[in-house]
Amino acid sequence: LLVERLARHDIYFLCFPFDLDLMVGFVGGDFAWEMSAAGEAAGIDFVVDRLCDIFGADTRKHVGRAMMTNWGGERYVRGAYAAARPGRSEARATLMRPVADKIFFAGEHLAGPLIQTCGGARLSGESVARQVAAVLAAE
Repeated sequence: LLVERLARHDIYFLCFPFDLDLMVGFVGGDFAWEMSAAGEAAGIDFVVDRLCDIFGADTRKHVGRAMMTNWGGERYVRGAYAAARPGRSEARATLMRPVADKIFFAGEHLAGPLIQTCGGARLSGESVARQVAAVLAAE
């Protein structure tokens, strides 16, 4: 995890998830909405500029493919991330348990150390899919 703090332009990076040569940058709040409205090219420029500020101008030539997800435009989430109320994170453990081996929950809110990430959502979904397959195979 790499964080750069610039008041309302804070950004944090998830570095090399799943042992991939990849960095994922996150912004939030009003700034995220502004970045979304500015478009992908502006978002990528912002992130690459921040990386150059941190690591030096030479960094720019090491940036390969880049993209921006319009999380706020996603119909079912509208820019939201799961967050537990203070002192209530144990509710996630309850949500991870199947209900009568009939109802299973998965998603970024149950992704352990990758909570609030698309990668975490995928891993959670794959894990639950294996659980469902095991239950169905046992029937």
